[in-house]
Amino acid sequence: MRDACDAVVIGSGHNGLALGAYLARSGMEVVVLERRHEEGGGLCTEELTLPGFLHNVHANYHTFVDLAPPQADLDLADHGLEYVRPEVQMASIFDDGTALTVHTDLDKTCASIARFSEQDAETFRRLYTEAHGYVNLLLGTLMYQPPMSVKELTRALSVFGVEERSEFLSVKLRRETIDTFLDLHFTHPKVKAHLAFHGAVCGYANDVPGLAMSFPLLVGKIDNWRLCVGGSHRLAHVLWRDLAQHGGVLISDAEVARIAVDGGRAVGVVLADGTEISAHKLVVSTIDIEQTFLRLLPDGSVPSELTAAVESDLLHQPWSLFSVHLAMSEPPRYAAAAFDPDVDRAWVVNLGYASTEELDTDWRAVRSGRLPEVCRPNAAVNTLFDPSDAPEGGYTGLLRQIAPYAVGDGGPAAWDEMGHWYGRRCIEAWRRFAPNMGDGAILDWTPYTPADIARKLPNMVRGDWMMGEVSLANMLDRRPLSALAQYRTPVEGLYLAGSTQHPHGFITFAPAYNALQVIADDLGLEAWWRDV
Repeated sequence: MRDACDAVVIGSGHNGLALGAYLARSGMEVVVLERRHEEGGGLCTEELTLPGFLHNVHANYHTFVDLAPPQADLDLADHGLEYVRPEVQMASIFDDGTALTVHTDLDKTCASIARFSEQDAETFRRLYTEAHGYVNLLLGTLMYQPPMSVKELTRALSVFGVEERSEFLSVKLRRETIDTFLDLHFTHPKVKAHLAFHGAVCGYANDVPGLAMSFPLLVGKIDNWRLCVGGSHRLAHVLWRDLAQHGGVLISDAEVARIAVDGGRAVGVVLADGTEISAHKLVVSTIDIEQTFLRLLPDGSVPSELTAAVESDLLHQPWSLFSVHLAMSEPPRYAAAAFDPDVDRAWVVNLGYASTEELDTDWRAVRSGRLPEVCRPNAAVNTLFDPSDAPEGGYTGLLRQIAPYAVGDGGPAAWDEMGHWYGRRCIEAWRRFAPNMGDGAILDWTPYTPADIARKLPNMVRGDWMMGEVSLANMLDRRPLSALAQYRTPVEGLYLAGSTQHPHGFITFAPAYNALQVIADDLGLEAWWRDV
């Protein structure tokens, strides 16, 4: 335990650990504080079912990690981080026994799409190819720099000449839904359903206006789903290792009770046990905005209008995720393998959505606090690609269904009564497509509800695993509020670097990396990472 340092970082999720490691490498004395016993936040991996079966409780799909600057800047591979990119990335399996598969091989993906529509296969090839042509531009303008406004983004795209040469990127996207984009460019409902499903797994609802703006970027990464070998917690461990090797300190079981403010400046923190830690240069919060401004900061330390906005104006995802974690004696064998054998080798599997209208119906139900009438979870069996996550001969499985945080009049507490019932419904839905997933194949299973998400990780307010709604109203320089969008706060020396900030949740490291740029400018740090 240290009683003084240069920088205190509250929260040891991937953003907190990465920012701490960057600051430590910059010569600063850094302390990262974690409320739980283990670092990582959403990168937790636990034996939820039987001994030896490792379940990624929150973050399972790491789609952007290979493109994130910390991968190279912090030498994560040298610290032992390893990823697998499955050859068959995704599949959609439909009630009529047909299936569509997405491969790391573009030709194979297009051949699968062509079984439904040759025209859509040609369109997908053009969209995917074009998206790869400007993916670095989009990453640079949308993710790995402090946020610009929607108007500035539109102007930037015009300056780069994208509008003139692009078949798919348009200023109209800032007003369009993903559904509109898909209807404009694709014809077959099953093809559109799979592309919309891909967006949903990334946190992008296909019926929300404005999200079409980011959709070409998502399509460009549709074959980049990556699995962290040894469980997602391995990423947390290697980040901690880099922090420690450069002099940083991680303190677990250290709940912050108060951010100390003196003369309008953040000067440290007070822990729940009364321990005081001084911060000579800065304090960084990577937890939720509500805790930071309504619980940790002293009364009167920020303008009253900001406090009121935090209480009333923050936007959270109006939906959450219900999960089933399974220990199994065999992998699923899908009946649709008779149509396309590659479905048995797919990682991220859509079980049943055959049209965007079906997805739209479920979004409406979930937003109104109702469960979808038809259970259509997505499935993943990590052991097919990382045998280390289960004992020999065993398999670790995951089912996930979009769901409301509060169910009807019962609220979030209703999940405590209905979690196992709904888990059985999800398993029955899986069994419709994989008949071998009977009781003999499932050794044990446990539900993990939206209420469980909020209890385990309180910064995921109301089960909001993206830590803020993904919508045009909560994007770029509007996230989480206009007054807090640039990582600084009205309290001098207090910064925000969690998934509440631009761009959003998911394992991108972008909130930490972008906050780093702002901190470096304010403190005059040498930006060594730009030369790595």
